[in-house]
Order: sequence, then structure tokens, then C-alpha cells
Amino acid sequence: MLPLLLLTFSVLKLQADPVDQVASQGADVFLKSRIAGETVRQCSCAEQRECTEEMKAQAKECSVPCFSEFGSITNRPSDLRKCFDDKDDILEGFLACFEQKVEGCVPDANGPQIPKTNILKLFSIGENRIVNQSAAMQSIIAPIKHIVSAAGEFAKCIKDCFLAKNAKGFCFDRKNCQPLVLENKAKNSFRHCTRKVNWKREAGEFCECSVGAGVTDLKQYCAMFRLMGKRGGGGGNRRRA
Repeated sequence: MLPLLLLTFSVLKLQADPVDQVASQGADVFLKSRIAGETVRQCSCAEQRECTEEMKAQAKECSVPCFSEFGSITNRPSDLRKCFDDKDDILEGFLACFEQKVEGCVPDANGPQIPKTNILKLFSIGENRIVNQSAAMQSIIAPIKHIVSAAGEFAKCIKDCFLAKNAKGFCFDRKNCQPLVLENKAKNSFRHCTRKVNWKREAGEFCECSVGAGVTDLKQYCAMFRLMGKRGGGGGNRRRA
């Protein structure tokens, strides 16, 4: 979903800093998912890494059948999938950066007790934020609402598939631990890591690839994305093969 997130950033045209908006929303989702009065052991970095890798693999497996949701905006969803696959390294880099910067784990399995998060509620609130956007946001994305809607259905499909794979408990439940996600730390980490991947340029490349894959309604935006990418300000450079 990161390529579509980057694309949405660009459609906002920086009327307000979209990175800050999403960072604040994400941190708020975590806070609203906390279980009042309950604590859990903070994961070791080895446990966190193991669970993160498992969840990433599950989400990737789920994305294969869920890509059919994009059939509503292109008759070549397999070509669109390649656009996503071409940005896999961006997602990996972002997640690795965030995991390192947020400092949610401790060196060993003797971590302190921290506020416990309801993981099911976390996914539910996150999906609700995507589906029920503000009136201002709806106005901004109106020209590509059908594309955003397809992306929302794709995200919902992955969420449902992911939850089904974890019906007997998540990896963190089995470990009886969770990472510690502090609001300010999460916001700062998200800002840092999003800008590091040069999201303006990446959104432009993803836009052009998507148009080539049949999502022609994005064509009117690609030139703007290219210009934004050339002006810079999106973050660091990424090495290319």
C-alpha cells in the first residue's frame, strides 16, 4: 500500500504537510487501540523482528488474490501488480527505517511492562480511517475517488485475509509481548522515514507505471508529480540497480 500512500500525498499538493497528517493519524490509531488498565511485556528486538517478518510475509501472500479488486479500474491488474512489485524495495526500506527509528523493542526477553494494544481493534480503526475520510480529503481526491475506492477495497481484502490467517492469535500473542509505540516517537519516525525514500519522486514513477498499466485517469497528475520530484524536498536518494 505504500505506493498508493505516496500517490495520495502528492494529490494533496502540499496544501498542508501530508506527511505530518498521516503521521498524526497513525499515532492516534495506536493510542485509540490501547486496552485501558492492561499491560504486556515489551518485546525483545529478536521477537519483534520475527513477528514483523511473519506479518509481512502473510500480507504479501494475501495481496495475490486481493489484487483482483483493482479490476474495477484497469483490465490489466497483473500489469498494475508489477508497478507495486517494482516498489517492494521502497516498502522494505521504509519498514526497516521505521522499526529502527521508533525503538519499540529492548535487547532481551526481560522487557518492562507496557500499555497493551488490542491488535484487532488497531486494524479495525485503521480501516475505518481509510474508508471514512474527512470532507476536505474527499473534496481533494474527488477526481480519482474511484481509484482510491479500489485501493480501499484492496486494503480491506488484505486485512480480512490477514486476520483469517491469525484467527488463533497473532505472533505477538504467542510471544506474549508487544512493541512499545510512543506517540511522538512514532510521528517523528514516520516523518523521517517517509522523507528518506523521496516520496515525491516515487509517487511520480508509480503514477506513470500505473497509467501504463491501464489506470489512465491518473495521467493528468503524472506531469505534476514529475515536477514535484525534480524540485526535491521529498527526502534522500535511493540507489538504483
